[in-house]
Amino acid sequence: MPNEREGDHGPVDGRHLLLVGAGPGLGMAVARRFAAGGYRVTVVARSPDGLRDLASTLADTGATINTVAADAGDSDGLGARMRELYLAGGAPGVVVYNAVMGAPDRLLDSSAAHLQAAYAVDVIGAIVVAQAAVPAMRAAGFGTILVTGGGFADYPVSAFATVSLGKAALRSAATMLGADLAPDGIRVATLTIAGQIAAGTSFDPERIAERYWEIVHADSPWQAEFRFTGE
Repeated sequence: MPNEREGDHGPVDGRHLLLVGAGPGLGMAVARRFAAGGYRVTVVARSPDGLRDLASTLADTGATINTVAADAGDSDGLGARMRELYLAGGAPGVVVYNAVMGAPDRLLDSSAAHLQAAYAVDVIGAIVVAQAAVPAMRAAGFGTILVTGGGFADYPVSAFATVSLGKAALRSAATMLGADLAPDGIRVATLTIAGQIAAGTSFDPERIAERYWEIVHADSPWQAEFRFTGE
């Protein structure tokens, strides 16, 4: 990784989750599931107010909840905050990248600036987080990085153009990172959510969060992509 030097990291804690993109839906559900399972949880989101609300909501789990205010679309700022996190002792051994710029849009109506902003959140942010986490994970000989994929990667929709592009590129990035890092004992995969996330449906956030938990803790062989189809 660029700028990796011996000693540029602290020890990794395999029971510490880093969740980037901690919104009130899936992000909250994933954080709650891992907190309930005894994990220390660090959540990253752009809004300090949103982070305070999330931490307050998670307080009843009894877990240690840390918050980091960072914009996934600001590569330099996000990278700096993540490097600070991984310099500390007990840095996260499990990473879930859940950030997405998901508003409807179309390619012919989108400015270059909009396309670049979406790509920064949907793809580059995940790579930046991996660059910060991997030196410590390599030193520890273990680590897990999961990225939230979507069905738009399989079936792109013109009305959700940048999400479709982003999810396809994110899956490719995770596949390449996984191949590069497997010899170091670091697992990387995409969890593709093949449906619309909505409470009370087969794609309820709590059900999907359980799938994240199962993937991290399963003894079955690792694979580059897991899928959630609502079953």
